[in-house]
Amino acid sequence: MAAFFAVAAGVVWAEEKIPEEKKGEASGQSAEEKVKVGRGMAFQAFAAEQQGAWRPAKDLYTSAVENAPDIPWIRLRRGFCQVKLEDMEAARLDFEKAVSQGISKDKSDAINDLQSLITLRSKGGPMAEFRDPKAAIGLAIRLVEMERTTDNILLEAACLAESEQYMRAQELLVARLREVEGAEEKSRLKDAVEVFRRQSKFGPALEGLELEKEGKFLEALDRYTAVLDQAPDTAWVLVRRAHCLARTGDTAGAKADLRRANRLIPETATDRVMLAWAKATCPFLEYRDGAGAVSLAKRALQDEPLVQTYGILAAGYAEMGDFRRAQETVMVALSKGPTPEEKATLQKRLEQFRLKKAQREDWIPPSGAGGG
Repeated sequence: MAAFFAVAAGVVWAEEKIPEEKKGEASGQSAEEKVKVGRGMAFQAFAAEQQGAWRPAKDLYTSAVENAPDIPWIRLRRGFCQVKLEDMEAARLDFEKAVSQGISKDKSDAINDLQSLITLRSKGGPMAEFRDPKAAIGLAIRLVEMERTTDNILLEAACLAESEQYMRAQELLVARLREVEGAEEKSRLKDAVEVFRRQSKFGPALEGLELEKEGKFLEALDRYTAVLDQAPDTAWVLVRRAHCLARTGDTAGAKADLRRANRLIPETATDRVMLAWAKATCPFLEYRDGAGAVSLAKRALQDEPLVQTYGILAAGYAEMGDFRRAQETVMVALSKGPTPEEKATLQKRLEQFRLKKAQREDWIPPSGAGGG
């Protein structure tokens, strides 16, 4: 996923403008003034870092830390420079201290903290002992909640891709494509989607997801089959193909794929989410399993607390007949900042669960089945 991270790496740092008279250190400065001076030095250091001037950047960061010791991202950036200078012990001390400090209260500092921590925690982070892809996803989610920009969404998608959450990563990028209007932003997002699909063995299946949304079920079916020919034990692709088979009138084929999927041990969060969705909402009684859906959705929420997964968990409770918990879980999902489309769907489900009706997805063939 290195190329995808490269596409996602063009983050724009939140820089506080420092008045010229504050940039030089003067005697008798207040604590607040010293912090401003420290930030100014750190931004100068970051500019040097981007030019590969590691030692000057490190020296500037050191001066910045002296003035603003409580801002984690400054220590993190100094640590990255020290890695480049092969001073691993100094880097380790900086990383440990920065991680222990948490996230700044100031928004611009917090954004920079999160971006730097994501770099540290990613699979490609500079020191193995600090790598934690699951933590990187959580940090990226928090970053997007704080500042929903294309740069930050690209970063979250890259973190998801590293953890093989391919479907969710694509959903983020495609959703952002629908939000933005600028040609440059659209181009960057399309490039990211293309790089992602090209590098992933599930590229055709990701195309299939978009074809399904367009009602092109036969075309999507072909994409899923192409992936399953190479990776026959991929649970989430089997579930998606089962849905397409049902939508094109092949109920027997759909049930066969669901049977195969249910025999597999789900390996990724995407597998768990998709199996939970099928167990909670599919129309075939013999493959519905509310308790199984709840268990899988809870496990998926440990990987990433998504609005979508809370919705599936609620559907699992409803399938079990526990409509009180189903309603409570929908309310949790509504508190997680859903998109307008997600919010409308959740509100509809809430009313449904209040009427003690379980959730059923539409697997019935549309008129003119085939959708090609």
